[in-house]
Amino acid sequence: MTARVAIVGDPASVAGFRPLGFATFPVEDPAAARELWAELAGGEYGVVFVTEPVYDAVADLVREIADRPFPAVTVIPGAGSAGGVGQAKIDRAIERALGTTVPVREEEG
Repeated sequence: MTARVAIVGDPASVAGFRPLGFATFPVEDPAAARELWAELAGGEYGVVFVTEPVYDAVADLVREIADRPFPAVTVIPGAGSAGGVGQAKIDRAIERALGTTVPVREEEG
């Protein structure tokens, strides 16, 4: 299987990925990604990167395909975004695996 890679997000966040061969889907409004989801999850793409604002808009759709091998959906920060969704997903996965949260110690220095 030759799977393509797609990225969905605001125009500033996705622009640099086109020269790398990614299929880019710039959306001004993150909710517009919902209209693209059938194409993105239909099997043509092996990996779909979504910016955090887009993930917030399509999280329910991502959960519907979570058990499928393709596409793998990865959340990335958007341009100018401080992040947070990705870290929250990792924290939830750790909590499910261990049955408790793990305190994070800040590095000194």
